[in-house]
Amino acid sequence: MKTAVNKVAKMKISDVSFDTFTDIDFVPPSTFFIRGATGDYYFIHTSSRAKAQEWVDETFGKGRYTVVASKLQKTKPKNESGAYSCTGTGSRKK
Repeated sequence: MKTAVNKVAKMKISDVSFDTFTDIDFVPPSTFFIRGATGDYYFIHTSSRAKAQEWVDETFGKGRYTVVASKLQKTKPKNESGAYSCTGTGSRKK
């Protein structure tokens, strides 16, 4: 696995070979990635899918690759404190 920093956007990129990617014990180094024409996987270290896509468009050309998420991302709850926005009632039958 190679790691490089792009000078244009100053974003950290990890280059992972296909053999490493298909290993059963492989843990993705970041959430967003693309698979290049050479078969290598480029992991973009950012928390924003839009920034990752922007880097890919600048580096490889607009419309050539689409960023894919390697991990499922949880959506944030509507309440900022993390509490549930609905409450239960005490109407249990006896």
